[in-house]
Parts: sequence; structure tokens; C-alpha cells
Amino acid sequence: MKASESSERYVGKVRECCNYAVRSAKNFSGSDANSSRQPGGSGEAALRENLKKDLASFTDEVEEVPVRVRQKAPTAVHRWTLYLMLITAVLAILGSFLHGAAGVILFSSATLFALLTLFASFGIFGKNAGNVSSADLYAVRKPLKATEHRIILQANLDAPFQTKRSTGAIALQKFFAVCGSVLYLVFSVLCMLADAISLALPVWFHFLAFPLLLFLIAPLVLSRSVSTKSSFPGVSDNLSGCYAAAGAARYLSEEGVRLNNTEIDILLTTGKSNQQEGTRTFLKKYESSLKEVDTTVLCLDSLYDLDSLNTTATGRKLNRALAEAVENAGVMLADHTPKYHTTEADLFRKSGVPAVLLTSLPDEAPEFYRSEEDDTSRLDVRSTEAAIKIALEIAFLKDDPESDF
Repeated sequence: MKASESSERYVGKVRECCNYAVRSAKNFSGSDANSSRQPGGSGEAALRENLKKDLASFTDEVEEVPVRVRQKAPTAVHRWTLYLMLITAVLAILGSFLHGAAGVILFSSATLFALLTLFASFGIFGKNAGNVSSADLYAVRKPLKATEHRIILQANLDAPFQTKRSTGAIALQKFFAVCGSVLYLVFSVLCMLADAISLALPVWFHFLAFPLLLFLIAPLVLSRSVSTKSSFPGVSDNLSGCYAAAGAARYLSEEGVRLNNTEIDILLTTGKSNQQEGTRTFLKKYESSLKEVDTTVLCLDSLYDLDSLNTTATGRKLNRALAEAVENAGVMLADHTPKYHTTEADLFRKSGVPAVLLTSLPDEAPEFYRSEEDDTSRLDVRSTEAAIKIALEIAFLKDDPESDF
């Protein structure tokens, strides 16, 4: 049976649940709490509490899965780079005035710190800074009989950290930070060899320690580029996905629909902007359970335009089932692959759990992507309704004993 055949009121009820999703997302985005929806922020906690109340009405069980998110990591990693490069610079300048054994010691130390700076520029240090408590939200709607299959509708609660510079500018500064680390490393090694084994260098070479100071600007700028105490609005990323998942659960609840052997779960995770810490924690806790039961995850992310709505999945069986579910939902998908976008679907796949990404993001990042412009103007009834329909059809197809999905 198709989801569209589950109720005589299917069309009107899905539209009602869609309106609930869009209206709820709009109301929350207009509140003061939405400006602090970064991982572990008070706004994220407020959104989680709102959705917990709703899901308590739509599902049988709602659980908060504790997660530790590293809220200050985005700035801490750059501060480590700055401090280590500063120490390297001081040692290099002192070494340029001294020769012999003293020079060897100073430039050996500079070499060590330049190497540490290089590691820091790749985010090795400071990754655990500012640990704060947060939680995933996991809701379960049980089937009529024993659970043989499971569909998880996943979306992220947190919004991107607010940044003071564009993604391109930040990437350029990171490049300069790495370049500075490498140049300091090469400079220190050559000067150390010049003092240790009398390697012939031009007279002016030691004075390069001074212009290399300019590379300190890169980690300094980066350390001040991200605000760990506030977030972008994140309406499409990902209020839309959270409430679309809740909208699908609401349809099942209010129409009294339970599948025979397929459990339908809602997983709303924290920490997407913090190396997907919420999804990683969930997988650590439930990985064995996810593999004991035939499980498929549908990640709802950035739903803002029906015309660019697309899916990404791996495996012929999953793609065939997905194509059938999309056809049953009466939706036409676009052919896009947003490779620039970090998605939880990748983590599930790596853990051996089949996962699908459903998103409106096209091949190239839209102008509002992870910015202040990701506001209520990105809310879209049509793409939200399509996402709810696809989610329901995938669940019903999974429950169909005649389907090979």
C-alpha cells in the first residue's frame, strides 16, 4: 500500500501537516532564541524542548541522548596556530642575531614550534575546547507487530556558527596560515643547518624572519572570524528539516496510522557545525541496534526550493526503492550533487547503515548558504510538503512485504 492510500484525507492532511511544519519553523525563527542556536547554545536547547513536546504527542517514546559538544573549538584551533606561530617567530628573530651553538639551539626550537604550528593549522590542537552539554532528540513510533524494519528521519537542530567573514575569505586565511607554517619550518631548518654545519646562505637570508611576521595576520584574523556565542538564522539549515520530520510523524499520529512491521523514528541531532558530534554520539550508542534491524536513514536538510529538490544515495537497491517512493509521492527531482555540503548521511553510510540525503541544495552553494540571509524567506511550502510525502512513501514501501526494499 502507498502512503497516499492510507487515508481518504491524505492530501488535505499532508497539507495541514506541512503548514504546521512551515508555521512552526517561522515562529521559532522569529524568536530571540534562534540567534543562539549554535551547538550547545540556549537557542538550540529551546528548539529541542519545543520539538520534544510536539513529538511526545506524535510518537510513543521520546528520549534525549546526551552529547558533549566542543563549542569553542572553531576559535581555539586558530588561537593555537597563532600562539605557536608567534613563539616560532620570536625564536627565529632571536636566532637571526645569534650564531654558533646559541643559534643552533634557537633555530632547533623554532623548527619544533614551526612543526607544531603546521599541525595546529590543520586543526590538531584545540579540538576539545569548551565542552558543553547538549543532546540529540530521538523519538520512536512503533509498528503494530514486531519490528523488522526501521526508517529514521534525521535532521540537525543546530544552526551554523555566526561568522564575520565569507566562507571564501576564511578558506583563503587558512591557506595563508598553512603557508606561513611551512615557510617558517623551511626557514628554521635552513638557518639551523647554517649554524650547525656552516651551510652557505646569503647574508640577507636570516633577515627573512622579519617579513615572515606578516603571516601571523592569518591566524589572528581566523581566531576572530567565528562567534561561538551566536549563530546564523539557519532556517533552511535546518529548521525546515526538523519540522518536516515532525510533520511526517504528525500525519501518522493524527490519522492513527501504524505500519505492520516498520518502526518510524525521528532523530534530531546536535553538533553538525561541530564535526557532527551528535550523529557520532548516536552511532556509538545505537550502532549495534541499527544493524540488528533492517534500517534506512532519510536525512532531511536544507528544504527551500521544490525545483532543485534532489537526493543522494548509494546502492542499486536503495536507489530503486527511492525512485519508486518519489514516483508514488508525485514528486519530480532535480539532478544535483551538492558535494560542498557536509551531511550526516555520509557518517551513517560509513557505519554500514544505508542513508539518503534529501535536500534542495544545488551543485553550487547558493548565496545565502550558511549566512545571515538564511532567514524566513527560505521557507517553502512546496518543498516541505514534497519531503513529507517522500518520507511517508519510503516508510510504506519498506513495510510492503511484496517490495524488495
